[in-house]
Amino acid sequence: MRLALIVISLVLLACSHALARPATANPASAIPSRGTLYRATQHGQTVWLFGTVHVGQASFYPLEPIVMRALAGADQLVFELDPADQSALRAAFLRHGMLGSPQTIGQVVSADTQRQLQQVLDRLNLAPGAVAGMKPWAIANLLLALTLERHGYAREQGIELHLQAQVPDKPVLALESAEYQFGLFDTLDTAQQEQYLRECLASLLDGKTVQQAATMMAAWGRADGATLERLTAEELAEPTVTARFTQEVLLAQRNPLLAAAIARLGQRGKKQFVAIGLLHLTGPEGVPALLARRGYRVEKIY
Repeated sequence: MRLALIVISLVLLACSHALARPATANPASAIPSRGTLYRATQHGQTVWLFGTVHVGQASFYPLEPIVMRALAGADQLVFELDPADQSALRAAFLRHGMLGSPQTIGQVVSADTQRQLQQVLDRLNLAPGAVAGMKPWAIANLLLALTLERHGYAREQGIELHLQAQVPDKPVLALESAEYQFGLFDTLDTAQQEQYLRECLASLLDGKTVQQAATMMAAWGRADGATLERLTAEELAEPTVTARFTQEVLLAQRNPLLAAAIARLGQRGKKQFVAIGLLHLTGPEGVPALLARRGYRVEKIY
């Protein structure tokens, strides 16, 4: 199971303290559609839904004019998490992502898993001590994020940070808490966490994660919904702990709660620009479909 889709599209593991670096502008005529964009309306409320990836690169920007107009005209900017609340992110990670002292990763995973872990650490020039006190799921997500960063997909170039940098005075609201997001991974038992880590390590070692990330990023960059849906279906069909956890917890459990939180934000005459992981916007159980069931008129812009 390749984890790239999950971390890029769903899980905001760490945010930069700084906002996104200014990107080199492309000519306006060359700006393509990126991600996916929906508009949902009900009782005078307008919700723009933009599918994001949580890492990026300068070439992603600027975003399409219709996205920027929607962002500029919104009363509120809404993310899964508030990227400025670093203290909450750190506290939640310490609570859910760390082993209880003096326990270390070598005491909770097999020798074979430790061997594969060391191979990935060596590739990233990381000392074993850097991850020794972390739980297996946290190590997996960290190593994936660092690998993607080494290949040009930086967290400080992520879509959320870029959007916030464009409208620094706009109020930012969060649909979820860091405590909730990290707590979801902590529901995996010890055996599941080790398998989750093993699946990640295998994909990092054979290079499939980076290949998958490049394919996905290219599809996001040209709003290729068909390719994104195909990749998602292939990932979720695999008989792995990662696929089952993604489908049952990261998507099926969260999507109804995200839709409910968006609906609660609704105020007549107000406009929200909601930027969340693009996988939350796809399929019959995605957030747009769930909002439609709540009575919203939902239009897919692209």
